[in-house]
Amino acid sequence: MVVYYLIWCAILHLLVYGDSCPEAQKPGVKSFEIRLPKLKVPKQTTHYVCQQFKVPDEDTYHAIAFEPLISNKHVMHHMLLFSCSDGIKESEPHECGTGQETRCESWLTVWTVGLDGQICTHRNTGVRFGKGSTKYMSLQIHWNNVELKDDYTDNSGMRVYYTNKLQKYDVGNVQFGQEDLEIPPHTKFHRHSGGCSPYCTNYLLPQPIYLTRTYLHMHNLAVRGLLEQYRHGKLVNKIAYDQTYNYMSPPIHYHEPPIAVMPGDEVRLTCWFDTKSTDNLRNKTIYWGLGSEAEMCYAFVSYYPRVSYFNKCAQYDVYDTGVCVNYTGNLGSCHVEDWLGQLSDLFNRINQSCTNKTMPEICFPECQQHLNKFYSHNCMQGRVGELIKRTRLPHFTLWNKVKQFFWDSACSLVQW
Repeated sequence: MVVYYLIWCAILHLLVYGDSCPEAQKPGVKSFEIRLPKLKVPKQTTHYVCQQFKVPDEDTYHAIAFEPLISNKHVMHHMLLFSCSDGIKESEPHECGTGQETRCESWLTVWTVGLDGQICTHRNTGVRFGKGSTKYMSLQIHWNNVELKDDYTDNSGMRVYYTNKLQKYDVGNVQFGQEDLEIPPHTKFHRHSGGCSPYCTNYLLPQPIYLTRTYLHMHNLAVRGLLEQYRHGKLVNKIAYDQTYNYMSPPIHYHEPPIAVMPGDEVRLTCWFDTKSTDNLRNKTIYWGLGSEAEMCYAFVSYYPRVSYFNKCAQYDVYDTGVCVNYTGNLGSCHVEDWLGQLSDLFNRINQSCTNKTMPEICFPECQQHLNKFYSHNCMQGRVGELIKRTRLPHFTLWNKVKQFFWDSACSLVQW
């Protein structure tokens, strides 16, 4: 009986979620392409390219399927399609982070290496766009040119299948994960966990949501991934489990029936990494990062009904991030952007007050005061401080000089 049930589930899965989506073949369904023009791929390991596109808006539509259009499989690492807020314009292709994509935050669909076929929305659901809704979409593509070839080109993108026959529910998409990864060398099954805390789901969800599709995303050092649901501190669901994770062929987990997540539930992702085995051997610590040589720990999950702003719910160490901290921008007691906004002026003051070529053995009170203000600030403490030192301070012109003042001057106050 169990065997027949499993066979029937497999047949049903193929019928509903095969390489093509049945809904996309129905009469009246239209399509359009969001695709890069033919571009030269830079001779570098990691490069992100973005472009914004105008989409049909004569009516209100639901996208019911997405088809990845991969033109160069040698460099394609992943591709994300985002909806954009009002007030942006179409753009030419450009390096991500230099254009309007910061106003395109809600992801609509994701493709990554190893995934084949069309991406179908769950029955009775669609991704809303058009009149009264999203009028622009942003395409993000990550090229991974590991061979450092200078003759690669690419014009990949997405084909969007849509209809004006609106479905019962709007699709929502949310990204769960942990963004504080520090994986030591020569370690097997090193584990990191994080996700959406009970506080965040209680704050962000006005009603239950129903999970329909999950994809776990890590990089080459990952060996296992597990997404779990807790209620009142007790495990109620293993949402997705990749017991043997393969970066080149990650599975998609379909939830039938959909999994209900209630306000106050916790959704926790755990990722295991290996830097000891022969194929994965690393002699240095690996951190979270955008490039494929770094690591990630994410779950991309589709659900319904869509909840505004519930598109990412992640943690850095034990700290909630994003909108669930009520737009404060805090990591613990540190308001990151506010602190970074003060640093250009503070670094200038340190440079002016601590530069003393004639009497390096003397620590002037003003120099000591400014250095102490910097190093004792709560944003420079603990895991948050390590994150800021590693990822944000190198972008400041005077940062290396400030470090040198600490090491070489008579005003050295604390251990770095």
